[in-house]
Amino acid sequence: MRSNGYYCFLRALALILVFGGRAWAADEIKVGLLYPLTGIYAAPGKQDVEGVTLAFEEVGSQIGGRKVVLVVEDDEAKPEVALAKAKKLVESDRVQLLMGVIWSPNAMALRSYVHEHKVPFVTEAAVRPLTQEAGSPYIFRSVFASGQLTHPFGTYACGKLGYRKVVVIAFDSVFGREEGDYFEAGCKQAGGAVPEKIYAPVETADFAPYFARIQQANPDAVWALWSGVAALRFLKQYSDFGMKQKYPLIAFGAATDESLLPAAGASAQGVVSYLHYSPAIDSPDNKRFVEAYRKRFGSEPGLFAFNGYITARAIIEAAKVVKGDFSDTGRFLTALKAVQFDAPSGRLRFDAHQSGIHNLYIRKVQPGPGGRLVNMPIDVLKNVEQYWPKGKSAK
Repeated sequence: MRSNGYYCFLRALALILVFGGRAWAADEIKVGLLYPLTGIYAAPGKQDVEGVTLAFEEVGSQIGGRKVVLVVEDDEAKPEVALAKAKKLVESDRVQLLMGVIWSPNAMALRSYVHEHKVPFVTEAAVRPLTQEAGSPYIFRSVFASGQLTHPFGTYACGKLGYRKVVVIAFDSVFGREEGDYFEAGCKQAGGAVPEKIYAPVETADFAPYFARIQQANPDAVWALWSGVAALRFLKQYSDFGMKQKYPLIAFGAATDESLLPAAGASAQGVVSYLHYSPAIDSPDNKRFVEAYRKRFGSEPGLFAFNGYITARAIIEAAKVVKGDFSDTGRFLTALKAVQFDAPSGRLRFDAHQSGIHNLYIRKVQPGPGGRLVNMPIDVLKNVEQYWPKGKSAK
């Protein structure tokens, strides 16, 4: 006769799901969040977490009768920290999936780990190889890949906007250099030229030496890629040094993120930027999202709040299909591939290589209701897919 202890063991075992060698309580869905919460990207990371929080709260923090538990870690925008925190989330906290990571080197640092351990990972990092030559069935990108927005904007800037000679200035990273190259390729496609590409440390405090190089090139306009506190410093100095009056500024959308506009003030006004989102998009889905975010967090949702929100929404929609049951990884991944929903920016879906397809909004910083500065959409390119510099792979 078996002991009561044996039956207790079986009962306990019945309450545990095993997934890729990891175990968790059957009545919980544990999601690991990796965002920079300290350092120069702390503000974007905070907005991301807020966007994620809002999305899960909208479904009552439960899916299929299972409680959603968010486990948040600070990746500090450092690859070695990100990898250590991912291992902690998977091996100690027993999360079913990972999400987040906005710093591209961090996402690349996680690639082999999540692939080898078969951990679903929905990232917001733009580094292109993650959904091309370094792709994995376990890796999805909810936002855009490097070049996806910037290559067509380069064509737009040097075509429709009429700029024939544009200087590039961006932070010195894999993403910064990729985007600079993609802008140049798009600009050349429209008959324009990029005579100078300047890459400065993300911690740059004094931009004067770089402005001197821009003046020597004497372009029709300047394309910039900065975000967070670095973007605020750049905008203010670009205006204070009189550069804005001589060389119109066009920028990747993070440079004029809504979180920065109150502090940037007049230095941001008139800047033309581009992105897959603006809180000024005139649609019912966006108005609902903006109002919900304002009510919950007391501020305007920008790029990172939106990215966190749609990343969580994609996970939620797939989790609904499997009724919150993550015991079959393949089933969840199949559901994630098929996800489509009406996001605040338009219909969101993944391409065959598991990267998001988005509308591209051309925006201009101008006063909105009550005089508050907004990124007002002035044009849109529909259903833009990830950019393939070597030609699109068949899949």
